[in-house]
Formats: sequence, C-alpha cells, structure tokens
Amino acid sequence: MIDVLIMGGTWAPLGHPVTNAFADTLDPNRFQARHIPYPADYGQQVTYAASVAAGRVALINAIEASPNPVILAGYSQGAGIAGDIARDWGYGTYPHLDIRGAALIADPSRPAGLNTTGPDPGGYGISGERRIDGMPVLWAAAVGDPITALPEGSALRTIADLSAYWTLKDPVVWARSVIDVASQNRAQRWWNIKNWASWTGVIREAYSYLQGGRHTDAYVTEGHSVRLAEAVNDTF
Repeated sequence: MIDVLIMGGTWAPLGHPVTNAFADTLDPNRFQARHIPYPADYGQQVTYAASVAAGRVALINAIEASPNPVILAGYSQGAGIAGDIARDWGYGTYPHLDIRGAALIADPSRPAGLNTTGPDPGGYGISGERRIDGMPVLWAAAVGDPITALPEGSALRTIADLSAYWTLKDPVVWARSVIDVASQNRAQRWWNIKNWASWTGVIREAYSYLQGGRHTDAYVTEGHSVRLAEAVNDTF
C-alpha cells in the first residue's frame, strides 16, 4: 500500500471537487488517499507565505508518521507545497523520507512544457518554474489556467510576488514585504520591455481565475483530475 498525501487548494484544505475526483479515481487496492490539514489561506487569517510554511510542516509530519511509502499530491497552493518538498527531497534534504513520486494539479511552479493530462497548455507557473529530480512527477495543467499556465511576461506574476505576505489582519507586514522584495530584486521581471504587450492579457487572465473556471471547474469537467489519477495508477 502507498499513502497518497493530498494538500488541498486555497480555502479548501480538506476536500474540493478537483481533489475529490483525483482521490476517487486512484486504485483502492494499491493507494490510500487522505487530505492533510493546514491553513490553506491567502490573507484572510494568515498570509499565503505563512500558510505555505505551515503546510510544509504539516506535510513533512504526515510523511514521517506514515507507515507506508508516500506519493505527494496537491492542488494549487497545495501543489506548490508538495512540489517544493519533492524538489527538496531530490536535493537530498530529507533522506529519511520514503517518497515515491508526486502528482500535482494546477501547480503554481509548474515548469514549461510539462503536462501529463493533455497537450502543453503553454506558459508556466505563476510563481516561476521549479525543477524536481529523483522521482516520477506527474502534472495536470488546464489550458488558460493562470496559476499554472501563465504566459512568461504577464504582470500577474508580480501580483503573486507582492501578495504572498498580504493579510487583512496586518497590512503593515505586507507593505514591509513589498519593500523587501523590491530591494532584493526578487520580483519576476514583468517590466522588461519585451513583456509590456502582455498587459493586454492581464484582465483576461485574472477573469480566468476569478470567474472563468479555468483554475477550478476545468479540472473536473475536462477530466484532468481523473486522468492524473489514472496516470498514478499506471506509473506506480
């Protein structure tokens, strides 16, 4: 038996139609899926960055407590957490953990050109590109999802860079983080002259996230979640 540890998306840590479709399609004779609780927040109670940090701790604790080998799975914010730990494991950071692979839905750090559940949707993750070595990694990316398939020059990338520390409870922390990001030149270079034309697509990209269903419904209605689980069944 392999435990599939699922990190849910923002505001849905313990289940969502996207992750439920994935979990329900896994072979129950070989895989045991469960969601790992963590804040899954983006500024309502804690910042995105704090939520991610707490999620990392929760997932590492769950891996250590598992009596079986594990596959790391996640959706959206949760895919970012699972993918980052998979990357770090590939670097040798957690040699004591028995991680067999990863399955990532709408990964905000998906590398360009990698998609298990369909053709290349174009672009790459809104947070940048993350390479994962040393294990099989499967990705699900829907065309038009700005979280995982954002064009290179989109100004939405800087919104992601500068909103990671946003919280309604303490906007001062966010303001200080903006200064820190800018002073260390860590924000992605949307302002490069070759990227200026992408401003015309920002409204469309934001709409795809907020109302267009490309980051949510598409993974269910177009079968990405199911195909990703089928790929897990075939790969492991």
